[in-house]
Amino acid sequence: MRYILTAWLCLTALCAARGESLSETVDDGSEQYPARVFFEGGKLHFKSRNDKFHLWFDNRIYVDAACYSPSTDIGALQSKPNKDLEEDDGRFRFDDGVIIRRARFAVKAALYERWFAELDLDFAYNEVEIKDMFLGYRFNDHVWLKAGNFKEPMSMERMTSSKYLTTMERPMVIDMFAGGRRLGMAATGWGRHWWASAGVFGREVDIIQKEKNRGSDGYGFSGRVAVSPVLRDDWTLHIGGYASWRTPDGAGMTDRLVEFRTFPESRVDRRRFVRTEIDNVNHYAICGLELAARWNKLLLYGEYLYTTVSRYAYEGERKVSLENAVFNGWYATASYMILGQNRRYAPEDAEFGPMDVRRRGGNLEVAGRVSTVNLNDFHDPSAVITGGKAINYTASLNWYPVRNVLVGLNYTYVDNDKYADDKGHITCNGKPLSQSLKSGLDFSIFQMRLMISF
Repeated sequence: MRYILTAWLCLTALCAARGESLSETVDDGSEQYPARVFFEGGKLHFKSRNDKFHLWFDNRIYVDAACYSPSTDIGALQSKPNKDLEEDDGRFRFDDGVIIRRARFAVKAALYERWFAELDLDFAYNEVEIKDMFLGYRFNDHVWLKAGNFKEPMSMERMTSSKYLTTMERPMVIDMFAGGRRLGMAATGWGRHWWASAGVFGREVDIIQKEKNRGSDGYGFSGRVAVSPVLRDDWTLHIGGYASWRTPDGAGMTDRLVEFRTFPESRVDRRRFVRTEIDNVNHYAICGLELAARWNKLLLYGEYLYTTVSRYAYEGERKVSLENAVFNGWYATASYMILGQNRRYAPEDAEFGPMDVRRRGGNLEVAGRVSTVNLNDFHDPSAVITGGKAINYTASLNWYPVRNVLVGLNYTYVDNDKYADDKGHITCNGKPLSQSLKSGLDFSIFQMRLMISF
Protein backbone atom coordinates (compact mmCIF):
# COMPACT_ATOMS: atom_id res chain seq x y z
CA MET A 1 0.00 0.00 0.00
CA ARG A 2 2.83 2.41 0.93
CA TYR A 3 4.65 1.84 -2.36
CA ILE A 4 1.46 2.28 -4.39
CA LEU A 5 0.71 5.62 -2.70
CA THR A 6 4.30 6.79 -3.21
CA ALA A 7 4.23 5.94 -6.92
CA TRP A 8 0.86 7.61 -7.36
CA LEU A 9 1.97 10.84 -5.68
CA CYS A 10 5.15 10.93 -7.78
CA LEU A 11 3.10 10.53 -10.96
CA THR A 12 0.67 13.29 -10.06
CA ALA A 13 3.50 15.64 -9.08
CA LEU A 14 5.23 14.98 -12.43
CA CYS A 15 2.03 15.72 -14.35
CA ALA A 16 1.47 18.93 -12.42
CA ALA A 17 5.06 20.07 -12.92
CA ARG A 18 4.97 19.49 -16.67
CA GLY A 19 1.54 21.13 -17.01
CA GLU A 20 0.83 18.91 -20.01
CA SER A 21 -2.35 17.15 -21.14
CA LEU A 22 -2.49 13.38 -20.89
CA SER A 23 -2.20 11.88 -24.34
CA GLU A 24 -5.26 10.57 -26.15
CA THR A 25 -5.05 6.95 -27.32
CA VAL A 26 -7.90 4.75 -28.48
CA ASP A 27 -5.99 1.73 -29.81
CA ASP A 28 -8.16 -0.79 -27.96
CA GLY A 29 -11.43 1.03 -28.53
CA SER A 30 -11.76 2.22 -24.94
CA GLU A 31 -12.69 5.81 -24.11
CA GLN A 32 -9.63 7.91 -23.34
CA TYR A 33 -9.69 11.69 -23.22
CA PRO A 34 -7.08 14.44 -22.94
CA ALA A 35 -6.93 15.87 -19.42
CA ARG A 36 -5.64 19.00 -17.79
CA VAL A 37 -3.96 19.17 -14.38
CA PHE A 38 -4.40 22.18 -12.12
CA PHE A 39 -4.56 23.36 -8.53
CA GLU A 40 -7.76 24.90 -7.16
CA GLY A 41 -8.10 25.99 -3.54
CA GLY A 42 -4.79 24.26 -2.81
CA LYS A 43 -6.11 20.88 -4.06
CA LEU A 44 -4.68 18.92 -7.01
CA HIS A 45 -7.26 18.28 -9.77
CA PHE A 46 -7.36 16.18 -12.92
CA LYS A 47 -10.15 17.01 -15.36
CA SER A 48 -10.86 15.78 -18.88
CA ARG A 49 -11.21 18.50 -21.47
CA ASN A 50 -14.74 17.38 -22.33
CA ASP A 51 -15.69 17.73 -18.59
CA LYS A 52 -16.89 14.11 -18.37
CA PHE A 53 -14.34 13.10 -15.75
CA HIS A 54 -12.98 14.98 -12.77
CA LEU A 55 -10.67 13.58 -10.07
CA TRP A 56 -9.20 15.53 -7.14
CA PHE A 57 -7.58 15.07 -3.73
CA ASP A 58 -8.75 16.36 -0.37
CA ASN A 59 -6.10 15.44 2.19
CA ARG A 60 -5.70 16.71 5.74
CA ILE A 61 -3.24 16.41 8.61
CA TYR A 62 -4.01 17.57 12.18
CA VAL A 63 -1.40 17.58 14.96
CA ASP A 64 -2.82 18.26 18.44
CA ALA A 65 -1.08 18.93 21.74
CA ALA A 66 -2.87 19.12 25.09
CA CYS A 67 -2.14 19.64 28.76
CA TYR A 68 -4.72 18.83 31.47
CA SER A 69 -4.82 20.71 34.77
CA PRO A 70 -7.25 19.38 37.40
CA SER A 71 -8.91 21.87 39.74
CA THR A 72 -9.97 18.92 41.91
CA ASP A 73 -7.52 16.99 44.09
CA ILE A 74 -6.93 13.72 42.22
CA GLY A 75 -4.45 12.21 44.67
CA ALA A 76 -7.04 9.77 46.07
CA LEU A 77 -8.53 8.79 42.69
CA GLN A 78 -8.15 5.36 41.12
CA SER A 79 -8.71 4.33 37.52
CA LYS A 80 -9.58 0.93 36.12
CA PRO A 81 -6.23 -0.50 34.92
CA ASN A 82 -5.60 -0.44 31.19
CA LYS A 83 -5.06 -4.04 30.10
CA ASP A 84 -3.13 -2.86 27.02
CA LEU A 85 -0.31 -1.56 29.24
CA GLU A 86 2.28 -4.00 30.58
CA GLU A 87 2.16 -2.22 33.95
CA ASP A 88 -0.64 -0.01 35.28
CA ASP A 89 -0.76 0.77 39.00
CA GLY A 90 -4.41 1.85 38.81
CA ARG A 91 -3.80 5.44 39.92
CA PHE A 92 -5.79 8.07 38.05
CA ARG A 93 -3.73 10.28 35.76
CA PHE A 94 -4.32 12.51 32.74
CA ASP A 95 -2.45 11.87 29.47
CA ASP A 96 -0.67 15.10 28.48
CA GLY A 97 1.05 14.91 25.12
CA VAL A 98 0.87 15.19 21.33
CA ILE A 99 -1.14 13.10 18.88
CA ILE A 100 -1.91 12.89 15.17
CA ARG A 101 -5.60 13.73 15.49
CA ARG A 102 -6.41 13.20 11.81
CA ALA A 103 -4.36 11.99 8.85
CA ARG A 104 -6.83 11.84 5.98
CA PHE A 105 -6.25 10.67 2.42
CA ALA A 106 -9.30 11.34 0.26
CA VAL A 107 -9.96 10.96 -3.46
CA LYS A 108 -13.12 12.46 -4.99
CA ALA A 109 -14.43 11.88 -8.49
CA ALA A 110 -17.14 13.05 -10.88
CA LEU A 111 -17.88 10.58 -13.69
CA TYR A 112 -19.86 11.08 -16.89
CA GLU A 113 -21.09 14.44 -15.49
CA ARG A 114 -23.80 12.89 -13.26
CA TRP A 115 -22.10 10.14 -11.24
CA PHE A 116 -19.84 10.99 -8.30
CA ALA A 117 -17.85 9.03 -5.72
CA GLU A 118 -15.53 9.48 -2.76
CA LEU A 119 -12.97 7.38 -0.89
CA ASP A 120 -11.76 8.91 2.38
CA LEU A 121 -9.39 7.03 4.73
CA ASP A 122 -8.00 8.12 8.10
CA PHE A 123 -4.58 6.92 9.34
CA ALA A 124 -4.65 8.61 12.77
CA TYR A 125 -3.60 6.64 15.87
CA ASN A 126 -1.58 4.40 13.53
CA GLU A 127 -4.78 2.67 12.36
CA VAL A 128 -6.67 2.66 9.06
CA GLU A 129 -10.31 3.74 9.36
CA ILE A 130 -12.90 4.16 6.62
CA LYS A 131 -14.56 7.56 6.68
CA ASP A 132 -16.49 8.42 3.51
CA MET A 133 -16.90 5.68 0.90
CA PHE A 134 -19.88 6.15 -1.38
CA LEU A 135 -21.28 6.35 -4.90
CA GLY A 136 -23.82 8.97 -5.93
CA TYR A 137 -25.94 10.15 -8.85
CA ARG A 138 -26.92 13.76 -9.62
CA PHE A 139 -30.31 14.16 -11.24
CA ASN A 140 -29.41 17.84 -11.64
CA ASP A 141 -27.32 20.43 -9.82
CA HIS A 142 -29.82 20.58 -6.95
CA VAL A 143 -30.94 16.96 -6.39
CA TRP A 144 -28.81 13.87 -5.83
CA LEU A 145 -28.86 10.38 -4.34
CA LYS A 146 -25.93 8.57 -2.76
CA ALA A 147 -25.28 5.18 -1.13
CA GLY A 148 -22.39 3.87 0.92
CA ASN A 149 -20.72 5.03 4.14
CA PHE A 150 -21.19 8.73 4.94
CA LYS A 151 -22.60 11.14 7.51
CA GLU A 152 -26.25 10.93 8.45
CA PRO A 153 -28.10 14.20 7.69
CA MET A 154 -28.11 15.43 11.30
CA SER A 155 -26.80 18.66 12.88
CA MET A 156 -25.12 21.59 11.18
CA GLU A 157 -22.06 21.17 13.41
CA ARG A 158 -21.79 17.46 12.58
CA MET A 159 -22.24 18.00 8.84
CA THR A 160 -19.64 20.79 8.77
CA SER A 161 -16.19 19.56 7.80
CA SER A 162 -13.63 19.57 10.61
CA LYS A 163 -11.60 22.02 8.48
CA TYR A 164 -14.16 24.75 9.20
CA LEU A 165 -14.90 24.22 12.91
CA THR A 166 -14.36 27.23 15.17
CA THR A 167 -13.06 25.11 18.07
CA MET A 168 -10.79 22.07 18.03
CA GLU A 169 -13.54 19.54 18.72
CA ARG A 170 -17.29 19.38 18.24
CA PRO A 171 -19.51 19.94 21.34
CA MET A 172 -20.10 16.98 23.65
CA VAL A 173 -23.81 16.71 22.84
CA ILE A 174 -23.09 16.58 19.08
CA ASP A 175 -20.34 13.99 19.53
CA MET A 176 -22.72 11.83 21.58
CA PHE A 177 -26.09 12.05 19.84
CA ALA A 178 -25.87 13.68 16.42
CA GLY A 179 -25.29 10.70 14.19
CA GLY A 180 -21.99 10.22 12.45
CA ARG A 181 -20.99 8.02 9.52
CA ARG A 182 -23.04 4.91 8.81
CA LEU A 183 -23.80 2.61 5.91
CA GLY A 184 -26.93 3.84 4.17
CA MET A 185 -28.68 5.64 1.35
CA ALA A 186 -29.93 9.23 1.32
CA ALA A 187 -31.49 11.75 -1.06
CA THR A 188 -30.69 15.47 -0.91
CA GLY A 189 -32.22 18.53 -2.55
CA TRP A 190 -31.59 22.23 -2.14
CA GLY A 191 -32.38 25.69 -3.42
CA ARG A 192 -31.03 29.13 -2.65
CA HIS A 193 -33.08 29.45 0.54
CA TRP A 194 -33.78 25.83 1.53
CA TRP A 195 -32.11 22.44 2.03
CA ALA A 196 -33.52 18.97 2.78
CA SER A 197 -32.09 15.47 3.09
CA ALA A 198 -33.39 12.12 4.36
CA GLY A 199 -32.23 8.53 4.29
CA VAL A 200 -32.18 5.07 5.78
CA PHE A 201 -29.05 3.90 7.60
CA GLY A 202 -27.63 0.67 8.99
CA ARG A 203 -24.69 0.18 11.33
CA GLU A 204 -21.31 1.85 11.63
CA VAL A 205 -18.45 0.23 9.74
CA ASP A 206 -16.37 -1.71 12.27
CA ILE A 207 -14.67 -5.06 12.80
CA ILE A 208 -17.70 -6.73 14.37
CA GLN A 209 -19.15 -7.24 10.89
CA LYS A 210 -16.57 -10.01 10.43
CA GLU A 211 -18.04 -11.95 13.35
CA LYS A 212 -20.68 -14.64 12.94
CA ASN A 213 -23.73 -15.02 15.21
CA ARG A 214 -23.77 -11.27 15.94
CA GLY A 215 -27.47 -10.96 15.06
CA SER A 216 -29.05 -8.58 12.59
CA ASP A 217 -27.78 -5.03 12.21
CA GLY A 218 -29.75 -2.15 13.61
CA TYR A 219 -31.46 0.27 11.26
CA GLY A 220 -32.75 3.80 11.42
CA PHE A 221 -34.16 6.77 9.55
CA SER A 222 -32.64 10.26 9.67
CA GLY A 223 -33.59 13.56 8.08
CA ARG A 224 -32.66 17.23 8.23
CA VAL A 225 -34.28 20.38 6.84
CA ALA A 226 -33.04 23.97 6.86
CA VAL A 227 -34.08 27.35 5.55
CA SER A 228 -32.10 30.54 5.09
CA PRO A 229 -34.71 33.32 4.86
CA VAL A 230 -31.94 35.93 4.78
CA LEU A 231 -28.93 35.20 2.57
CA ARG A 232 -26.74 38.19 1.77
CA ASP A 233 -23.03 38.84 1.75
CA ASP A 234 -23.23 40.89 4.94
CA TRP A 235 -26.14 39.21 6.75
CA THR A 236 -27.28 35.55 6.86
CA LEU A 237 -29.91 33.77 8.95
CA HIS A 238 -30.17 29.97 9.18
CA ILE A 239 -32.95 27.94 10.85
CA GLY A 240 -32.93 24.14 10.81
CA GLY A 241 -34.04 20.93 12.46
CA TYR A 242 -33.41 17.21 12.27
CA ALA A 243 -34.65 13.91 13.66
CA SER A 244 -33.53 10.28 13.82
CA TRP A 245 -35.19 7.02 14.89
CA ARG A 246 -33.07 3.89 15.37
CA THR A 247 -32.98 0.34 16.69
CA PRO A 248 -29.67 -0.83 18.23
CA ASP A 249 -27.40 -3.41 16.59
CA GLY A 250 -27.62 -7.06 17.62
CA ALA A 251 -23.99 -7.36 18.82
CA GLY A 252 -24.42 -11.06 19.62
CA MET A 253 -27.31 -10.67 22.09
CA THR A 254 -31.07 -11.21 21.95
CA ASP A 255 -31.79 -8.18 24.14
CA ARG A 256 -30.12 -5.21 22.53
CA LEU A 257 -28.29 -2.38 24.25
CA VAL A 258 -27.11 1.09 23.34
CA GLU A 259 -24.09 2.99 24.62
CA PHE A 260 -23.92 6.79 24.74
CA ARG A 261 -20.54 8.40 25.40
CA THR A 262 -18.53 11.49 24.57
CA PHE A 263 -15.05 12.92 24.96
CA PRO A 264 -14.67 16.16 26.97
CA GLU A 265 -13.98 18.07 23.71
CA SER A 266 -10.38 16.88 23.65
CA ARG A 267 -8.87 13.69 22.19
CA VAL A 268 -5.27 13.62 23.48
CA ASP A 269 -6.48 12.00 26.69
CA ARG A 270 -8.76 9.20 25.47
CA ARG A 271 -11.00 9.05 28.55
CA ARG A 272 -14.74 9.63 28.34
CA PHE A 273 -16.21 10.90 31.61
CA VAL A 274 -19.88 11.18 30.58
CA ARG A 275 -20.84 7.68 29.52
CA THR A 276 -23.52 5.01 30.03
CA GLU A 277 -24.68 1.67 28.65
CA ILE A 278 -28.43 0.94 28.59
CA ASP A 279 -29.70 -2.66 28.45
CA ASN A 280 -32.94 -3.97 26.94
CA VAL A 281 -33.61 -1.19 24.43
CA ASN A 282 -36.42 -1.31 21.88
CA HIS A 283 -35.42 1.82 20.00
CA TYR A 284 -34.39 5.42 20.57
CA ALA A 285 -35.15 8.76 18.91
CA ILE A 286 -33.21 12.01 18.62
CA CYS A 287 -34.54 15.47 17.71
CA GLY A 288 -32.51 18.65 17.23
CA LEU A 289 -32.96 22.34 16.46
CA GLU A 290 -30.43 24.67 14.81
CA LEU A 291 -30.17 28.45 14.75
CA ALA A 292 -27.36 30.50 13.22
CA ALA A 293 -26.78 34.11 12.18
CA ARG A 294 -23.82 35.84 10.56
CA TRP A 295 -23.41 39.60 10.37
CA ASN A 296 -20.20 40.62 8.61
CA LYS A 297 -17.38 39.42 10.89
CA LEU A 298 -19.64 38.06 13.66
CA LEU A 299 -21.01 34.50 13.57
CA LEU A 300 -23.46 33.14 16.18
CA TYR A 301 -24.89 29.62 16.15
CA GLY A 302 -26.14 26.88 18.42
CA GLU A 303 -28.19 23.69 18.70
CA TYR A 304 -30.44 21.89 21.18
CA LEU A 305 -30.85 18.08 21.20
CA TYR A 306 -33.44 15.88 22.90
CA THR A 307 -33.18 12.09 23.08
CA THR A 308 -35.67 9.45 24.28
CA VAL A 309 -34.92 5.75 24.79
CA SER A 310 -37.67 3.09 24.80
CA ARG A 311 -36.66 0.25 27.13
CA TYR A 312 -37.97 -2.66 29.15
CA ALA A 313 -37.10 -4.99 32.04
CA TYR A 314 -37.86 -8.58 33.01
CA GLU A 315 -40.10 -9.80 35.81
CA GLY A 316 -39.31 -13.48 35.69
CA GLU A 317 -39.63 -14.29 32.01
CA ARG A 318 -42.17 -11.54 31.33
CA LYS A 319 -41.17 -8.28 29.66
CA VAL A 320 -42.27 -5.14 31.48
CA SER A 321 -42.12 -1.69 29.88
CA LEU A 322 -40.15 1.01 31.68
CA GLU A 323 -40.52 4.76 31.53
CA ASN A 324 -38.63 6.21 28.58
CA ALA A 325 -35.21 7.53 29.48
CA VAL A 326 -34.73 11.17 28.47
CA PHE A 327 -31.43 12.96 27.80
CA ASN A 328 -30.65 16.39 26.42
CA GLY A 329 -27.95 18.94 25.76
CA TRP A 330 -27.12 22.12 23.89
CA TYR A 331 -24.31 24.43 22.84
CA ALA A 332 -23.93 28.08 21.82
CA THR A 333 -20.95 29.46 19.88
CA ALA A 334 -19.84 33.01 19.08
CA SER A 335 -17.06 33.74 16.60
CA TYR A 336 -15.57 37.09 15.59
CA MET A 337 -13.02 37.47 12.80
CA ILE A 338 -10.64 40.16 14.08
CA LEU A 339 -8.73 40.17 10.80
CA GLY A 340 -10.33 39.05 7.54
CA GLN A 341 -13.85 37.93 6.73
CA ASN A 342 -15.85 35.21 8.48
CA ARG A 343 -17.03 31.93 6.96
CA ARG A 344 -19.33 31.97 3.95
CA TYR A 345 -22.72 30.25 4.03
CA ALA A 346 -23.01 27.36 1.55
CA PRO A 347 -26.67 26.82 0.50
CA GLU A 348 -25.81 23.47 -1.13
CA ASP A 349 -24.77 22.12 2.30
CA ALA A 350 -26.80 24.37 4.64
CA GLU A 351 -23.69 25.19 6.67
CA PHE A 352 -20.97 27.77 7.09
CA GLY A 353 -18.01 26.54 5.11
CA PRO A 354 -14.73 28.00 3.81
CA MET A 355 -13.53 31.55 4.27
CA ASP A 356 -11.50 33.82 2.05
CA VAL A 357 -7.95 34.63 3.16
CA ARG A 358 -7.03 37.61 1.02
CA ARG A 359 -4.96 39.85 3.27
CA ARG A 360 -1.25 39.58 4.00
CA GLY A 361 -0.82 37.96 7.38
CA GLY A 362 -3.99 35.91 7.06
CA ASN A 363 -7.19 35.82 9.09
CA LEU A 364 -7.37 35.95 12.88
CA GLU A 365 -10.42 34.65 14.73
CA VAL A 366 -11.50 34.67 18.37
CA ALA A 367 -14.35 32.39 19.49
CA GLY A 368 -16.15 31.26 22.62
CA ARG A 369 -18.54 28.40 23.34
CA VAL A 370 -20.65 26.99 26.14
CA SER A 371 -21.80 23.38 25.78
CA THR A 372 -23.57 20.92 28.04
CA VAL A 373 -24.87 17.35 27.99
CA ASN A 374 -26.95 15.47 30.56
CA LEU A 375 -26.86 11.67 30.62
CA ASN A 376 -28.70 11.27 33.93
CA ASP A 377 -32.30 10.03 34.01
CA PHE A 378 -34.52 9.50 37.07
CA HIS A 379 -37.93 9.09 35.40
CA ASP A 380 -38.23 5.44 36.45
CA PRO A 381 -37.01 4.84 40.05
CA SER A 382 -36.58 1.12 39.29
CA ALA A 383 -34.14 1.81 36.43
CA VAL A 384 -32.20 4.98 37.19
CA ILE A 385 -29.45 5.98 34.74
CA THR A 386 -26.47 7.97 36.04
CA GLY A 387 -24.21 8.53 33.05
CA GLY A 388 -23.13 11.97 34.22
CA LYS A 389 -23.58 15.60 33.29
CA ALA A 390 -20.98 18.11 32.14
CA ILE A 391 -20.76 21.78 31.23
CA ASN A 392 -17.82 23.04 29.17
CA TYR A 393 -16.61 26.62 28.71
CA THR A 394 -14.27 27.10 25.75
CA ALA A 395 -12.23 30.00 24.35
CA SER A 396 -10.35 29.75 21.03
CA LEU A 397 -7.88 31.81 19.04
CA ASN A 398 -7.42 30.70 15.41
CA TRP A 399 -4.89 32.02 12.91
CA TYR A 400 -5.26 31.17 9.21
CA PRO A 401 -2.03 32.39 7.52
CA VAL A 402 -3.42 30.99 4.26
CA ARG A 403 -6.69 29.26 3.45
CA ASN A 404 -5.31 25.74 3.88
CA VAL A 405 -3.37 26.19 7.13
CA LEU A 406 -4.63 26.66 10.71
CA VAL A 407 -2.75 27.37 13.92
CA GLY A 408 -5.24 27.16 16.77
CA LEU A 409 -5.11 27.71 20.54
CA ASN A 410 -7.90 26.33 22.72
CA TYR A 411 -8.77 26.58 26.42
CA THR A 412 -11.63 24.54 27.93
CA TYR A 413 -12.87 24.32 31.49
CA VAL A 414 -14.77 21.08 32.15
CA ASP A 415 -17.32 21.09 34.98
CA ASN A 416 -18.42 17.48 35.63
CA ASP A 417 -21.06 16.36 38.10
CA LYS A 418 -20.56 13.53 40.61
CA TYR A 419 -21.88 10.87 38.21
CA ALA A 420 -19.35 11.63 35.43
CA ASP A 421 -17.00 8.76 36.34
CA ASP A 422 -16.36 6.97 33.02
CA LYS A 423 -19.10 4.42 33.72
CA GLY A 424 -17.69 3.60 37.16
CA HIS A 425 -14.08 3.24 36.00
CA ILE A 426 -12.96 6.20 38.16
CA THR A 427 -13.26 5.82 41.93
CA CYS A 428 -12.11 7.71 45.04
CA ASN A 429 -10.64 5.68 47.91
CA GLY A 430 -12.40 2.66 46.45
CA LYS A 431 -15.82 4.33 46.45
CA PRO A 432 -17.92 5.77 43.59
CA LEU A 433 -17.37 9.48 42.93
CA SER A 434 -21.08 10.06 43.66
CA GLN A 435 -20.35 9.12 47.29
CA SER A 436 -16.83 10.45 47.81
CA LEU A 437 -16.42 13.39 45.37
CA LYS A 438 -19.83 15.01 45.23
CA SER A 439 -18.59 18.17 43.51
CA GLY A 440 -17.38 16.10 40.54
CA LEU A 441 -14.01 15.92 38.80
CA ASP A 442 -13.34 19.34 37.23
CA PHE A 443 -10.32 20.28 35.14
CA SER A 444 -8.90 22.66 32.53
CA ILE A 445 -7.57 21.72 29.09
CA PHE A 446 -4.93 23.78 27.24
CA GLN A 447 -4.69 22.71 23.60
CA MET A 448 -2.94 23.63 20.37
CA ARG A 449 -3.61 22.46 16.82
CA LEU A 450 -1.61 22.61 13.60
CA MET A 451 -3.70 21.74 10.54
CA ILE A 452 -3.00 21.66 6.82
CA SER A 453 -5.30 20.57 4.00
CA PHE A 454 -4.09 19.90 0.47
